[in-house]
Amino acid sequence: MAPLLPRSWFDAKRLRYVWSFVRGGLVHVNLQILYDCNFRCRICDFWTPAFGSRPRMRLEDARVLSERLAELGPMIVSVGGGEPLLHEDLVGIVEALARHHFPVMICNGWHITAANARALFQAGIHEVSISVDYADAARHDAQRGMPGAFMKAMEALRILEASRIHPWQRVHMISVVMEDNLDDLEPLILRCRDLGITYLVSMYSPRRGRGTQRIPPADASARLLDLHRRYPEFVQLRGYLERFTEAFREGGVGPCHAGQHLFNVDCQGQASLCIDRMEEPVGNLLVDEPREVERRLLEAHRANACTSCWTSCRGSIETLTYGPNRLGSLWDYARMVRPHPLKRTRA
Repeated sequence: MAPLLPRSWFDAKRLRYVWSFVRGGLVHVNLQILYDCNFRCRICDFWTPAFGSRPRMRLEDARVLSERLAELGPMIVSVGGGEPLLHEDLVGIVEALARHHFPVMICNGWHITAANARALFQAGIHEVSISVDYADAARHDAQRGMPGAFMKAMEALRILEASRIHPWQRVHMISVVMEDNLDDLEPLILRCRDLGITYLVSMYSPRRGRGTQRIPPADASARLLDLHRRYPEFVQLRGYLERFTEAFREGGVGPCHAGQHLFNVDCQGQASLCIDRMEEPVGNLLVDEPREVERRLLEAHRANACTSCWTSCRGSIETLTYGPNRLGSLWDYARMVRPHPLKRTRA
C-alpha cells in the first residue's frame, strides 16, 4: 500500500489521497494489465484459456485510464495479471499510473532482472511484492506449477531490494494463508529478515482458484498475531489479522465495501466491484465518464450482500476505516510504509 501520510506537506498528490480516504471515497483499484502467465498456480485461474486469450492492456489505454482515474482522486493502483512482467509495456504503464497515483505490484519473481527492477523503480512504482507460500522449495514449486519458482522468487527479492532508488519504495514477500502453510510463515519471515525486506499475508479466495476450500486451523488469528508481535518484519495490520479466524469460520467478513472504497478494472477497462466479480462490470473507464462509473459502483455496493472473502486488498482498507482498533492499525500502517534505508550496493 502507498503512504497514507505525505512525505512533504507540499505533496499535493498525497494530500488529495488522504482527503479521499478521510471522506470515504474510492482509494484502491486492482488493475489487470494481462492474463498471460508462465506459472500454473493451483490458487489462480487467470492462466487458463478462459482468461489467457484475452487481449493485453495497451499502453495508450493505460495512459487514458490514469487520467480518468485521477478525476476520482489519487489511488493505490495494484498492477497485476496474470504475470505483469510478461507485459512488454509494463514500465511505461507504471510510469503513466505514477503521474497521478501510487502504483504497486504483485508478481511471481521469475522475470525480475537488475535492469527491469531498476526501470520499475525509476518509473515510480511504490511497492513490489513477490508471492511465496511455502518455506520448502519443492512445495512452493508444486503449488505454483513451475520447477525452480522458489529460488527465482528469492533471487528476485534480493535484486528488488538492492535496486530501490528512493527510501519510500518497499519490497515485500507476500503469502496466501491456507490450511497447510501456517507452520511455514515463521521461516519465511526469517528469510525476509535476512533479505532486509518486509512480510505480508493475504487470505485465500476460492473464487480465483480451483474452487476448493483451503481453511486454516481455528487458531489462525492467534498464531498470526503471535508472529506479528515477535517479528517487526511482519508489517501486516493487526486488525486485519484479528479477523482471519472469523473469516475462515464464517466464510468471509461483512459488510463488504467493494465499490465504495475499492474496485477492479480489467485489461479492457471494464470496472467491477472486485476481482472476484469481474464478470459483472458496471461500466468501462475507457468509454464512460468516471463519475458515472463511480456512481454505478456505489449503487452496486449498496446492493451487494457478498461477504465471501477477506483478502488484503479490502481487509486492509476496511480495517483502517472501520476496525475497532484503528489507532493500532494506523501504527502498523506507519510501519508498513515508513521509509526504508537504501542499500549501498546495487543489484
